[in-house]
Amino acid sequence: MEDIKKDAVVKTRADELKEKYGKVYRVASTIEVDDDTEKNVEFFFKRPSTASYDRYVKTTAQGATKALKVFLFDNVVEESRASLEADLEEFPALALSIGEKLLGMLGLSKQTNLKML
Repeated sequence: MEDIKKDAVVKTRADELKEKYGKVYRVASTIEVDDDTEKNVEFFFKRPSTASYDRYVKTTAQGATKALKVFLFDNVVEESRASLEADLEEFPALALSIGEKLLGMLGLSKQTNLKML
């Protein structure tokens, strides 16, 4: 019963964000805090642009973590920004998980084959 209510709230929130930003994507993740504790997080993002990707690539020279944070904050909707910032402060590797999903939208593939002919 509680899951149904939560889905209804998410759908309503998602509809509001769609009206404001156009296409919006929900990224949800489960973080294993320790052996007994898990934390579920969710954030909403706009589709990354080529300009955002270019800034990400340019910033990688200053460090991978900083570049991923720049990329994430460049694309997160304002309503998710504070919670993303707090969760990245506590769980910095979360940036890698989320960034991989967003970069996948721009063509980053987990499986690319190369064959010498």
